[in-house]
Amino acid sequence: IFESRFETAFAINEKLNFDELEIYFCGSGSPLSFSPEGAQCIALIVGNDIYVIDSGENSFGKISNNYLPQNIKAVFITHAHSDHIADLDELNLRRWVTGATQPLRVYGSSEIINVTEGINLAYKNDEDYRVDHHGEEFVPPKNRPMTAIVHSPTDEPQLIFEDENIKVESFLVDHFPVKQAIGFRIFFGEKVIIISGDTEITDNVFSLVDGADVLIHDGMIKEHVSFLADVAKENNVSRMEIAFTDILDYHADVIDIKKNLENKDLDLLIINHLVPPKNLLGVRYVEDLFSDVNYGFLLARDNDKIIISKDSDEVIIN
Repeated sequence: IFESRFETAFAINEKLNFDELEIYFCGSGSPLSFSPEGAQCIALIVGNDIYVIDSGENSFGKISNNYLPQNIKAVFITHAHSDHIADLDELNLRRWVTGATQPLRVYGSSEIINVTEGINLAYKNDEDYRVDHHGEEFVPPKNRPMTAIVHSPTDEPQLIFEDENIKVESFLVDHFPVKQAIGFRIFFGEKVIIISGDTEITDNVFSLVDGADVLIHDGMIKEHVSFLADVAKENNVSRMEIAFTDILDYHADVIDIKKNLENKDLDLLIINHLVPPKNLLGVRYVEDLFSDVNYGFLLARDNDKIIISKDSDEVIIN
């Protein structure tokens, strides 16, 4: 069994296709959920290169079960809420010990300085133990601390990353009181993927949609969240009432997402990071809502894979 797994995991793939981009949902769950789903995490895979958007709790194991962590080239963080960064520590550690040849570069606004420096410090003892045990040649200490690549986000998209596979632009979104929450526009050749991050409805997202291949937008069923707040109030659970009420003003309602996509040229909408956590009624509500649109629709679940090819207009959902 072990031999078979090793052969599968470490075989050199001579048929890597750098003309296809795979969008892998390593975390599609709701924030602060009791669900086993991973929190916000999207991986983009081109050939054997991996780019990770956010790293919420319970998400990294899904990446490591499907891909080699040492092939993660960069991480992009939309904002520093825990459900977007909670697995970044293990992602970085496992990437290092499995053989990454350079430090992990983490891209985001100034928020990520505290995040990366805090994790680097928290894991310093672990680094020392592993270096003392295995030696510097096996786990070079210079490759362990993350490097924060910080920019000042703006309403207009700005280029923050480019390599031989993809280009990544960032733009501000509306997730107040988070002041520098960002979304991303990713270019894969002529293909365009827009990722909202966490946001209320904002023109900074929907002004970019025309001509895009995929829009991945967080979503809330505000009718259901308001109902949960009312139930909490009726049962004198004041903390839950406050929590449900407060979150209504910084996530986009799925009804409003649909309205803002009217007359837009879009191939595929993916609702991700749904609030409340997925349940039979909520899933049915969302899927019924988007059943009559003229673009493709998917409510994301963990381990969903979307394939985009430079040579085809077809978007494949696995």
